[in-house]
Amino acid sequence: MTDYYSQTVVRTDIPRSAMTGLEFEVLCQIFSHEAVGEDIYFFAEHGLNDIAYVTAGAAKAFAEADQGIASALADQVAEAIGILQGGDEQVEIDVTEIGYETIFQDIVRRSALDFIEVEVAWTCTKMRPDGFGGAATLITADAIEGMSTSSWLDEAIARLEPGPGSG
Repeated sequence: MTDYYSQTVVRTDIPRSAMTGLEFEVLCQIFSHEAVGEDIYFFAEHGLNDIAYVTAGAAKAFAEADQGIASALADQVAEAIGILQGGDEQVEIDVTEIGYETIFQDIVRRSALDFIEVEVAWTCTKMRPDGFGGAATLITADAIEGMSTSSWLDEAIARLEPGPGSG
């Protein structure tokens, strides 16, 4: 059986003060993380988690504390709180619904950061053609742009091919 990995690094380190409590809690569940002074370095050695969990009480406290702060994550959690059943003790947050990129973009919009870079290396334990490559994403206040290595190769190959009417 082949194991697939998505090793990921996030640059630059993000000031803890730039994140809401909810963003920090969820990002720390999606990524591994290390404190670098007052900043946080996010990374993943094997892959990212798609699901984060917050207790119902913590989710409500975060929602109250983050009220008035523009955050797609806070909006998602507020919606989840609204549909909690009486006995639910946890809020399940499916990060794929908004993407970690959107969380980072909200942080960039509210902070002194100009951008955040995310680089991913795809590897696997067998030499399989679908198990290698990578991608880079640049997140600014206005855009989220990314490209995989296979997309770059496709574009480079297309530039080599003769256009219509040549040849």
